[in-house]
Amino acid sequence: MKDKLVKTGHRKFYYRLQTTLVAFAFALVVVLFAAIPIAITYRLAVANAAAESSKNSTEENSEKVESSSSSGEIETQSFDL
Repeated sequence: MKDKLVKTGHRKFYYRLQTTLVAFAFALVVVLFAAIPIAITYRLAVANAAAESSKNSTEENSEKVESSSSSGEIETQSFDL
């Protein structure tokens, strides 16, 4: 049986490149799986920060409404979307 290099016509560089690409693909998959928990944690942190911000702005708005209703003034509020 002929040697694999002679039989297929490929050179040593071809097989080294193939091994390198397989190793790179494997490393990429490992990095992507490691990034999933990081992305989930980041999204949760952003959601919690948004909830805190919303909670704080709701409390501030209710304080403004209470103070304006006690002083008899009507205060208009603008909401940013």
